[in-house]
Amino acid sequence: MRSVGLKTIAYELNVSVNTVSRALRDCDDISSAMKTKVRQKALELGYLPNNISQFVNRDNKHSITVIVNNFHNLYFNIVCEKLIALFQEKQYDFSLVYTSESMLTLNVIKQCIFQRTDAIISLLEPVNEAVDVAKLNNIPIVMIGRIVDNPYVDEVYTNDTIGGKLAANYLVNFHKCNRFVYVKQSDMECCKRRQDAFVDTVNELLPGQNDVKILHVDNIKDNLLDLIYKGYLGIFCYNDETVYECLKILNKEVPHIRKVTPNLHFVGYDGLSKQITGIMDITSITFDYDVICKKAFEIVEAKISNKSLGKQSYIFGVKLHQRK
Repeated sequence: MRSVGLKTIAYELNVSVNTVSRALRDCDDISSAMKTKVRQKALELGYLPNNISQFVNRDNKHSITVIVNNFHNLYFNIVCEKLIALFQEKQYDFSLVYTSESMLTLNVIKQCIFQRTDAIISLLEPVNEAVDVAKLNNIPIVMIGRIVDNPYVDEVYTNDTIGGKLAANYLVNFHKCNRFVYVKQSDMECCKRRQDAFVDTVNELLPGQNDVKILHVDNIKDNLLDLIYKGYLGIFCYNDETVYECLKILNKEVPHIRKVTPNLHFVGYDGLSKQITGIMDITSITFDYDVICKKAFEIVEAKISNKSLGKQSYIFGVKLHQRK
């Protein structure tokens, strides 16, 4: 079958080849409506551009870009460190791209195209427009940590549902808590899955007598201490950093909060204290960072060599780490 080129797209839309080219490169002088038309037609016709990396001399090395939006996020730091170790071991070129956005946007994809990346490993969920442009430029995207409802985006994530269940079982059965708080960070799907599993399991373990409050991390300072004084002593946080933030605020309000309220118990998610020396040990849902990062890298390697591979999706087990 003859490959589809810019001329074919231009003919189908009755526009110039230059317009098609500039639309696919997201140039500012092309309207959003025309860009959408061109991208949709390109996808419909199965347009595949020349892989830009073949024109670049990298000593036959492929280049992978990792996308982050927070250099203070310890989870991101651990993942990036482990990915970089894999890239160096396998002699891949790599780059870290920082964005202030909460999601992987089209502008970030454009930056990756300009850097001539061969594949993206993202810690941010991509918007559909960004995925479409990545697909048009033959750039695979592997998402770490979340489920993405897009057939082009591969995903590697932990079993958030089991994590929520483990937290509930620990607080109910081990510490006999009967009032709970789930501290969420946002409405991200992984955050919601942890919340739903936690609430559902509490309902199963304490039918008719449970009480779970949902608190956004931004409202900790104004509400958490009051809830604790009302007997909400089983607290499950979206991640470990939220636990540390809670303890920082509580200790400022009531020094040595655990001595004042000995039956107060926190559970986090990410197992940071098992990965980073010197930080406070807390009870947390843990998983194997090395295995997850290795799988993400293996998907990237496979996609670079075989762009026709379908969507790859892997879920990894979790377990409870009890603080000492």
